Amino acid sequence: MGAIKAMFSFFTMIRLDITQEDMDDMDKKFWMVPLVGSLYGLIAAVMMAVLTQYIDPLVASVLTFFVVFTFNRFLHIDGTIDTGDGLVVAGTREDHLRALKDPRIGAGGMAFALMIILMNIAMTASVPILMVAVVIFGAEVLAKVGMVSAAAAGKAGDGMAGNSVRNTTDISLLFSIILGTALIAAFAALIWALGEYTSLAVALPENYIILLLVSILISVIVGIIMSMIAKRNFGMVNGDVLGATNEITRAVVLLTALIFIAVI
Repeated sequence: MGAIKAMFSFFTMIRLDITQEDMDDMDKKFWMVPLVGSLYGLIAAVMMAVLTQYIDPLVASVLTFFVVFTFNRFLHIDGTIDTGDGLVVAGTREDHLRALKDPRIGAGGMAFALMIILMNIAMTASVPILMVAVVIFGAEVLAKVGMVSAAAAGKAGDGMAGNSVRNTTDISLLFSIILGTALIAAFAALIWALGEYTSLAVALPENYIILLLVSILISVIVGIIMSMIAKRNFGMVNGDVLGATNEITRAVVLLTALIFIAVI
């Protein structure tokens, strides 16, 4: 229970009475972070499902992401900017690492984050309205699975997220995949029931189970790729890299869903 309290206090604006023991428990059980993703997924899914009934989907998507980003204090966006700065700078690993840790914002990091934000907004707005709730919920949960994947495959640094990365193993990733799958399956069952037994205009994509399995695989692969990029450029995976992984994984999962819906 301590790990869950610490996660919701750290990754959201919710202030809970947590101790150092709770924080240590979070580091040991980082695989449980998809639970936080389910909260963001629920917020985003409800907002998009409601707002798109009254306003343009693109405007609804902008408002939804503004609320999500605000609720997590722009934590992952900050990490995305720092990671972008670290990746675009030229030079040795030390130069990349110096740019990553530099508190100043560079043009490369800002452009990197902006492109990822725009991709998330545009692709969310492009999801068919009937399917928007379940796709967005799944993307938020799997964004967190991507973070766990990056932590499991990465080398820990000496920063704040070092212990989380150090304590996350392949078994942890498996636990996270199982938890994320269960959360998404439960939400999909709710969406199916709402569409079947109420007048609400919601639906699941055809062959949804296949889409879910493919999306899970994609989230794990993105996390592994991000850890490889981080190790080559920075020699480690830190909190900034995990934040960037969250944003990039969400975008790639949304893209996967759009392609799947269009093709299948």
